[in-house]
Amino acid sequence: MAHFLEKLEDKDKIALRDELLVFADVLGGKNAFLKILESIRHSSPHPLVSKDPILRFVGGYIKWNKNVHKNNLMLLSIRMNARSDEVQNLMPEKSDKSYRNSFNMLRSLSPLTFEVVLNKDPQKTVFNFKMFDIIDNETTNMNKIFEIIFFSPINMVKKLLSFEDKEIETSD
Repeated sequence: MAHFLEKLEDKDKIALRDELLVFADVLGGKNAFLKILESIRHSSPHPLVSKDPILRFVGGYIKWNKNVHKNNLMLLSIRMNARSDEVQNLMPEKSDKSYRNSFNMLRSLSPLTFEVVLNKDPQKTVFNFKMFDIIDNETTNMNKIFEIIFFSPINMVKKLLSFEDKEIETSD
């Protein structure tokens, strides 16, 4: 299965790239942003299941409003891997034997919000995002920013940050 970033249309890649570049600039630039992502990938256990709902990095921290239990993170990972290129929905069909557990996990984690705070102004949230985009009662997608920060391969994020629209028209 291709990563969701590869399947985005160019206009969506550009919008997501621009949002990430603003985020990266706030954190000190692309390299600082990528270093934060690398530290997340190399953390053990995963930062989301740490005792304190906070991830510190040079210059600031990301905090969230609720601890994530390891079993919920494992189930989330299973649901993420069950997605197809066409269907990014994390909610399984009601007939699926994992429906009840998945439903409970999504309901438990859906209120999670993440705030990025810089040490130079700890009273001000400079960026925030949610874990999920809830479309309706039967459709819940992973928030793209959340997925990029906590799960996407670094090489895919680098490509996105450097993405240029191939179809930019040149004027004569």
